[in-house]
Amino acid sequence: MDALYKYMLAFLLLFGSGVGAQLSLDPLSAAVLRGSNVSFKANVTAEWRVMTWDVGNLLVLTILSTDGVIESLPRYVARNISTGSAGGAWEFSIVDVQKSDTGPVVCTIQGPIGFKTATLQVQERGTIKNLSGNQTVNQDQQAEFRCELSGWFPAPEVSWLLDGQPASTSLYNTTFQEQGSTVNGTSVLTMKAVRDATVQCRAFLSAATGLQTVYLSVVPAPTDWTVLIAVVLSFSIAALLVLLIILIFFCIRRKKEKEKELREGRLQGRAVAARPRNGTINLGFAMDDRTSTDQGPARTHARMTPSVESDLSQNNDPRIYQIPPVDNPARNGANDFPGGENVMEYRKHRHLTHV
Repeated sequence: MDALYKYMLAFLLLFGSGVGAQLSLDPLSAAVLRGSNVSFKANVTAEWRVMTWDVGNLLVLTILSTDGVIESLPRYVARNISTGSAGGAWEFSIVDVQKSDTGPVVCTIQGPIGFKTATLQVQERGTIKNLSGNQTVNQDQQAEFRCELSGWFPAPEVSWLLDGQPASTSLYNTTFQEQGSTVNGTSVLTMKAVRDATVQCRAFLSAATGLQTVYLSVVPAPTDWTVLIAVVLSFSIAALLVLLIILIFFCIRRKKEKEKELREGRLQGRAVAARPRNGTINLGFAMDDRTSTDQGPARTHARMTPSVESDLSQNNDPRIYQIPPVDNPARNGANDFPGGENVMEYRKHRHLTHV
């Protein structure tokens, strides 16, 4: 019974000493290049006796709180960085990191404090080369840039920059192939040459970045007048069509006006012809007998009545003038008019107008 009590007391003392104790590890994740060094810091807030470090499931170093490092493998070292507080702190380092070190890094405190785990990733920086070099391209033509990557691990994140700004992922394509323990790749950028630009191919790893820079020079294209000519021609044709439509409209309008004027003129002529005349009958006009001779056809002569002739002889109207006698040798002095009037005498003639 006393023995059982002693074991229980010892267990409680051992358990109680770990209550509230903490172990912290910094950093919890690290990525370094192969051949470089990496360090992890362990800080304990309670008393401890034994500390161990495992890299990739392999025990590589052991520390005693009283004696320090007592056992380690090559490339693995530790040093005390305590500041006098309870528990203390230790820095664990891996020198000349190799790919075999990739994986978990575990710090363990024997007893109730337990362990903490960090992750180590060993990367390898390869080479990057732009196979296209500087290019000179005509404006609006396609330009292609090819970037080659060799000896990277793991496969890097590849991107392209144009004048320092990320290019659209739709402009380039990247492929990788494993080559032993490393990765090779090719990235091709295809773009339209619009202006001069600085073109950069970038390979990114958390522990390293590779950058290759080339330059694109754009030759301006000659001015294309096709579009301008097409626009001007379109407007000219449209203007001509408008003018033609206006001209046709005015021609039709003018034709209609002339037709209207002609119709109105015909109507007025008909109206004038239909009006009754207000003239008077010439009572002094009389038909003489028809006579004929052997020398010519019969002629009709107008004779005035005696009363009209008397009136005309007494009238000094300037419209009345005398016609000289006509000498007709064919008639041999014969009278033209029956009744004995001599045609050789002066005879008064008057123009009468019937209105």
